[in-house]
Amino acid sequence: MPKPQRVSEKLLGVNWKFADQMAIHEQIQRIRNLKSTTWQTVSREDMWRGLLDRLSYNDQSFPEFLQHHAVNGEISLARRDVRNIYASRPTCGVVATIIWSHARGIRVNALSLLVRDLTKLVELFENDDFDEDQMSLLLGQPGISIPTASKMLSACGKKYKGKPAAIIDDTIIQVIEAPEFASDFTEINELRGKSRSRPIPYYEAYLDDVASICGRYDVSADMVDRFLSEYALVDAQETDQRKSA
Repeated sequence: MPKPQRVSEKLLGVNWKFADQMAIHEQIQRIRNLKSTTWQTVSREDMWRGLLDRLSYNDQSFPEFLQHHAVNGEISLARRDVRNIYASRPTCGVVATIIWSHARGIRVNALSLLVRDLTKLVELFENDDFDEDQMSLLLGQPGISIPTASKMLSACGKKYKGKPAAIIDDTIIQVIEAPEFASDFTEINELRGKSRSRPIPYYEAYLDDVASICGRYDVSADMVDRFLSEYALVDAQETDQRKSA
C-alpha cells in the first residue's frame, strides 16, 4: 500500500487541536469541511508496462487503461477518479481500482492471475452489496487483503452487508484503537488488536461504527475514512516536529 504524503494544517483547511478536541463529535465540522484530496496515488506507467510485458494474455484492458489514463508517464488517481471511471466503464474501473490500490507495484504472479481472472472480477463487482461469500471471493484474489478490498469496494461505491464500504488500513486502525476515539468506535473496542487475526469481523465492526457515526452526524463514509486518515497524518507530522525540535 502506498505511503500517504504528509499534509499540512493549512492544506487541510482546518485548525487541529489534538489536546482538547479528540472525539468525533468535537471534530464534526472539520470532518464536513476538509478541503484536501485524499486517497490519491501516483504510479509509473513504465512500471506497469514492464510488469505486463512479462505476462502472456489476450485481454487488452490493462494496456488500454494505461494508454488512456497515463499522463507524462504517470497514472495519478484519487478515489473519486476511480469511482467516476467505474461508473462509466466498469471493466476499466476495476482495472483502475487495481492500479490505484497497488501504486507501488504488485508481484508478477499476482498480476498475472488478476489479468487472467479480470472478467470474473468485473462480474463479482456487479454486486452492489457484497455479502461474506462475495467478500471471501474478492479476498481470494492474489494481492488483495482487507485494506485493499476496502479501497476497491469504496472506490466503486459498493456496500458490504448493507453498509457503505469505507477504507481501512494500518494508519486508520491506529487511530480508531486510540483511547480518544473509544467512545466512537465501540464495536472496534471488542476487537482491539485483532485486525490481522480476525480481519473480516474487524472490518464488519469498523463499518458498524462508521455507519453509526454517519447516522448520528449526517456525514458519509467517505468523509469519515478521509478524516481518520488525515487526522493520523497531521498527528504523525506533529510527532515528527516534536522529535526534531
